Amino acid sequence: MANPRSNGEPSIAPSRAFSALGLRMIRSATHTDLTRVRKAYGRAAQLVEQAGFDSIEVHLGHNYLLSAFLAPGLNKRDDIFGGSLENRARYPREVVRTVREALGDKVAFTAKLNMVDAIPGGLKIDESIEVAQMLADDGCLDALELTGGSSYGNPMFLFRGDAPVKEFAETLPPWLKPGFKLMGDKLMKTYPFEEAFFAEQAARFRDAVDLPIILLGGINRLDTIQQAMADGFAFVAMGRALLHQPDLVNRMQEGSQKAGECIHCNRCMPTIHSGTRCVLIDPEPIAAGRPVA
Repeated sequence: MANPRSNGEPSIAPSRAFSALGLRMIRSATHTDLTRVRKAYGRAAQLVEQAGFDSIEVHLGHNYLLSAFLAPGLNKRDDIFGGSLENRARYPREVVRTVREALGDKVAFTAKLNMVDAIPGGLKIDESIEVAQMLADDGCLDALELTGGSSYGNPMFLFRGDAPVKEFAETLPPWLKPGFKLMGDKLMKTYPFEEAFFAEQAARFRDAVDLPIILLGGINRLDTIQQAMADGFAFVAMGRALLHQPDLVNRMQEGSQKAGECIHCNRCMPTIHSGTRCVLIDPEPIAAGRPVA
């Protein structure tokens, strides 16, 4: 997923693969690479704790490196990190253990796990439940946040709603823009938005895994949050709703608002390249030195 054109560093993957972001082949990670990255997770966790945060989350979803190890179609290794589900889960579990060891009991520690990758050769829900059970048995996590989709292969499975093809095209080099505008609808398959769209799949994990479960996916309404609590979820996660209204939870708590005003246009998605924000309330990139409201 990393773009070597932007960060000047060589990208790695579980197995050699083509990167659409970097437009080049990405090499398979060596054991030396994996040790370096695992230790970097531990150092990052310590920095976060020292900075005063109350909680830290490791990302095991969306086909980033740790998620890619879990997907049989992306992980074709023949060593201890490939093949069986136990082997494919080995490296993500090692990273999770390293982070817990770095943190001790100082802050809450969660992981975000794909329920399904929703791409050919991706992780499917039955295997994901097994991975969740492994993570619970390891005893390193305080809660598990459930997600789905692939940032490179099926991003709209996570977001739902409108696909911002035109806006994404504007972030690309000039020679790539025409092709993306022409093919973007095929590259970004759309799914209709609905409130709490991951709830049914997440309920399977809630019933099968001995960990508090965080429900994610299109949560905008107070009654949705209340229903999730009644259904046995420990927490809910909100993203786009809070980009549009950072004080939404306070408004719900004080009784002045029962639903967020995000319209799910997803034009916030391409702003990851210039400062993630809701373009409806902050259309311009954050300039150096400009205060953020």
